[in-house]
Amino acid sequence: MNIILFIIYGYIGWKYGNWKDFSRYYPSLLFFIIGDLLYQFLLFDHTMWKFKPLGFIDEGLQLNHSLIALGKMAIQYPVTLSIFLGRLSSEKSKQILSIFLWTGIYGITECIAHTTGIMTYHHGWNYGWDLVFNVIMFSMLLLHYKKPYVAWLLVLPTIIGFWWIFDVPFSVLK
Repeated sequence: MNIILFIIYGYIGWKYGNWKDFSRYYPSLLFFIIGDLLYQFLLFDHTMWKFKPLGFIDEGLQLNHSLIALGKMAIQYPVTLSIFLGRLSSEKSKQILSIFLWTGIYGITECIAHTTGIMTYHHGWNYGWDLVFNVIMFSMLLLHYKKPYVAWLLVLPTIIGFWWIFDVPFSVLK
């Protein structure tokens, strides 16, 4: 199932992505990936969500949480930014709509993933938090695209806020 989602994202990226201008939003892709890698590293033993293989293709490829997360970083994130930032309107109202559109797209994808069992929630995380997180994430990606230093400054209090809300013990750090 994960491989099928990656193929779907790949096709959508091929069809709708703005790859000719990819170098403009490549720094925001790195920001996106660094954020996910930081989450994967810091909360390795205290994950809020976990990816699981489903189906003979996933299991045949021996996918696990880490490989699925890396696959998302390699396929889903570049496709997302090639469309989200690659087709960004200069109008503020359309940018806000784009944030909510992509929150909805990720929300539907995550709902399917959770419903089918390829993503499970842990430590108080749930679908509602997914949606809140996605609004914040797409807002931060847009902010990083426009004003990267401001986004880097705001990401730290955002991380601390989530750490505090979910009462993550410091003992989970290695």
